[in-house]
Amino acid sequence: MSATKPTTTACTRAPHAATAPQGTPGRPAPATQTAQPITAAQRQRAYRQRSKRAVTQAIGDEARASRVTLLALLGSDLALLGDEAASSMHSAARSSARRVINALVTRYGIDLEGQDRT
Repeated sequence: MSATKPTTTACTRAPHAATAPQGTPGRPAPATQTAQPITAAQRQRAYRQRSKRAVTQAIGDEARASRVTLLALLGSDLALLGDEAASSMHSAARSSARRVINALVTRYGIDLEGQDRT
């Protein structure tokens, strides 16, 4: 008899499983009701990661860094200077600390030559 016709063709697509709604390209998909809020620990971890990234990006661009970032960078430089095991890094730490202090002095108009030293 005659050959049977295949039930699927190259143009036929398999049915898709239910997927989340798609956003426009370049934007995240809209939030669904099943999305879980982040925990306090996850929020804190993300904050610490952003802070570390800001400190790293501020190196060499101290004039545009935030006050909190400058103080964190100065703290890490001073900690490195206090570590005798890292004496090979002391020159770089001094240079970085000098740039941070100069940025703070300039930004806040601090007079280091004033007579009010005690």
